[in-house]
Amino acid sequence: MKKGFKYLVFLIAFIYMFIMLLILPELDLGTNYNTVRVTEYQSNNEISFNKAGNATLVAHVSTIPVVEVPQPVVEPVKEQPVQQPAPTTKQTPREAPAPTVPAPNIEDQFNLGTITISNSDYFRKFIMDDGSYYYLNHDLYGTYNNIGMPIVDSRTNFKGRKTIIYAHSAKNGRSPFNYLQNYHNNQGFFNAHRYITINYEGHTYKYEIFSVYVSLADDDYSEGLEYFRNIYYTDSEWDQTVRWYKSNSEYETGVNVSGSDKILIFQTCSMDNNYYGKYYRANLVVMAKLIEG
Repeated sequence: MKKGFKYLVFLIAFIYMFIMLLILPELDLGTNYNTVRVTEYQSNNEISFNKAGNATLVAHVSTIPVVEVPQPVVEPVKEQPVQQPAPTTKQTPREAPAPTVPAPNIEDQFNLGTITISNSDYFRKFIMDDGSYYYLNHDLYGTYNNIGMPIVDSRTNFKGRKTIIYAHSAKNGRSPFNYLQNYHNNQGFFNAHRYITINYEGHTYKYEIFSVYVSLADDDYSEGLEYFRNIYYTDSEWDQTVRWYKSNSEYETGVNVSGSDKILIFQTCSMDNNYYGKYYRANLVVMAKLIEG
């Protein structure tokens, strides 16, 4: 009887184990004897086997750890940077070009004046001489030429009794005082162009021509050169001198003059073939008295 009971218990245990293996998920369990695969096993039962692999005991245990199935590693999706619209290039306003500074006018370095003649387009600039007569054959840049420019005798000025301005005349007609040749023996021209205007240092001086003639000289001491050789006069000497200037005129100008007048004298070479190259000096002089200024 005892022997039959033993077999009955073994049979029941075998049937139970067989049923459990069929209905439970697999799980690998480690024992002291062997390893058995149990599918998704989560039970408080522990099954032991002997060395022969036969089940010997079914008992309750406190816990059986749940096998954690590792989750697949998911690589994080790299966020693509949001493509920002290209910044609009701000047009930097162009700076206005610096104003061009004109080169200094060389004439500003000199104290120049101007000469104009009535009823004509005659216009010439003159310079105050330093006694060297340099600008009679140089321009303001210091370049030599045979034309030069009108110069004011350094001994005279527009405030004194006598002011003398020298300039060249030439056969080619390009020199500053060629225009004055028109007054020589030509009263009709004089009548139409009898006034001379000087602008100098902000002042305007207006003159009326009273005498035109050619001064002839055989040497530097000839009487005909008195008009530029002498500068200082007593009152009586000056009165006699200006009247003498008047008497030398080639034609009657109808303009009276006396020692109370201030005189402007233009001197240039005479281009008259009757005199040109035949005298030591043959100078055309045009004399005018101050009427305004």
